[in-house]
Amino acid sequence: MSRRISTKKRFPQKDFKYDHFLVSLFINRILKNGKKRLARRLLYKSFELIEFRTNQNPILILEKAIRNTCPRVQLKAKRVGGATYQVPTLLNKFRSTNIAVRWIIEFSRKRAGKGMSLKLANELLEAAKGLGNSIRKKDETHKMAEANKAF
Repeated sequence: MSRRISTKKRFPQKDFKYDHFLVSLFINRILKNGKKRLARRLLYKSFELIEFRTNQNPILILEKAIRNTCPRVQLKAKRVGGATYQVPTLLNKFRSTNIAVRWIIEFSRKRAGKGMSLKLANELLEAAKGLGNSIRKKDETHKMAEANKAF
């Protein structure tokens, strides 16, 4: 690791269609095997489904879903002596947003049904309402952090 220069954090560029930072984060997370065009098409299709169902701007629903899913704490394993403890640590905004995006995509992939765009749209809508598996994961993480607050 170089000692001379501290590198700056590189953020993905804004999306060209919606001109939004979170959309590009989502596209980069959906991405598999370098197929960015496919990932972009999946996300845009799910936005169309969201807009058709709710008659609202899909970007607002995306922001609300991420805001509802963002965890405030993260559990890190710390080894003391022979035992391993789960120590809760506070997260910064960028890290919690990344975790929320990862959870939403992970649980939309695990959903039953056909078509990733439909599954992603359903997960985003449920997360915006405060339901869904990604919200349950966040609550579970917060309960674990509360239980291990002594460390």
